[in-house]
Amino acid sequence: MANSSGPRLVDPGDLYDGPEPRPGGVYFLPPENPEKRDARSRPDYIATITAALDMLGARILALIAVIAACGMWSWAVYDPQLMRTYAAIGFSLTVLLPTVALYWRRG
Repeated sequence: MANSSGPRLVDPGDLYDGPEPRPGGVYFLPPENPEKRDARSRPDYIATITAALDMLGARILALIAVIAACGMWSWAVYDPQLMRTYAAIGFSLTVLLPTVALYWRRG
């Protein structure tokens, strides 16, 4: 007698959603048709995507440096101590300014 208070048993046929498996489990992919290629794989699209990612990479580095500098300067102004001010100045001169210069140079 089944326990009616628990969940129902799972049918093993419900665990697989897809085509019926072939005997032996061997699947062959059809040969690729060279005339039917994806239009997104053209070289000009790849060059455009590469240029966009290069530009985005420079901008993200500059954004991270600006956010870090804002945090450092906010902490240095909130609780002014000489070492915090020196740390904020050092970060701005060694990390922030070169990153911003690279950002402006790269465009």
